[in-house]
Amino acid sequence: MSISLLISLFIGEIIGIFLLSRLSLQKSYYFFKKILKDDKSILFLVSFIYFPGTIIHELSHYIVALILNLHPREIQLLPVIEGNKVRLGHVLYEKHPHDFIRSILVGIAPFLGGLISLWILIQTKLFPGSVWWQTLLFGYLILTISANMFSSKQDLVDVGYLLPFGLCIAFLLYLFPPSLSPSVLNQLTLPISYFIQTIQPLLLFSLVVHAILVVIL
Repeated sequence: MSISLLISLFIGEIIGIFLLSRLSLQKSYYFFKKILKDDKSILFLVSFIYFPGTIIHELSHYIVALILNLHPREIQLLPVIEGNKVRLGHVLYEKHPHDFIRSILVGIAPFLGGLISLWILIQTKLFPGSVWWQTLLFGYLILTISANMFSSKQDLVDVGYLLPFGLCIAFLLYLFPPSLSPSVLNQLTLPISYFIQTIQPLLLFSLVVHAILVVIL
């Protein structure tokens, strides 16, 4: 499979997981609303179900902020009820007004952390497991990790600064396209191709299960 087709398939799966995970989360809320009448209890229950993914999400923020020397001061992993909402978690770190690049990297960290977690999981060969409960357990982890690897609006507040820079780079590449030999191009794309192909089964699994949850709920 060509690298362009592989990347296109990867992007399509990521978009599918994003849309279906948000829809399954909404469906879960209305499903539990039929059983429980208290909105706070429902929100807390749904947050608890997705808790393993929240851990990866917030730890990704924390680790990248630490690596980038942004001095993270606080990390909250457990869901907290604030008024009529449930806050899944948060990380507090130093933000500098004119240093938006590091803030963007911290903001997108959960996506990278989620993908790396899935890659590590498949390298351990724990999924699918040799027994049913192992497959069920790690399938649940895959589901919660994939659902929580997308950044919130607050996480991406600085991404708007990157748009003009990205447009300038794209324009320069259009005017002066780099000429790379096939061997150099292959060396650059080989790690990307390997990584995507490795986590492909877990992304497909997550996509299918989220779709099933949407139908069932």
